[in-house]
Amino acid sequence: MARIMIVDDVASIRNIVASVLQKFGHRVFHASSGEEALTIAKGRRVHLVITDINMPGMDGITLIQRLKLIEHFKNTPIVVLAKGAKDENIEKAKQAGAMDWIAKPFTEESLTNKINQILVDQYVN
Repeated sequence: MARIMIVDDVASIRNIVASVLQKFGHRVFHASSGEEALTIAKGRRVHLVITDINMPGMDGITLIQRLKLIEHFKNTPIVVLAKGAKDENIEKAKQAGAMDWIAKPFTEESLTNKINQILVDQYVN
């Protein structure tokens, strides 16, 4: 299955997302900050990144920009966790290189549907 990095400063969000993804056999890497995510990114290739936007230190938009500068992350899909469709940061994240977004709060079904669709689109097409 896929290797997925989850970046969120809130441990409970990381754990919920990881739990759902691991049920489907995905390997999950946790990062509690943008800085930690960049450290992981330098040593690992992942199939997908899921990141929060609002984090202390390096925010999710800056993280996306920095990840896209790493050669093996240029084509890696990045999905942001957002407060909802009206979150003004969604457009900024897309401009930075994010592929899509998932509204918080999310259900297990909405999360898995979105992730599965992105992985299928990315690796089948």
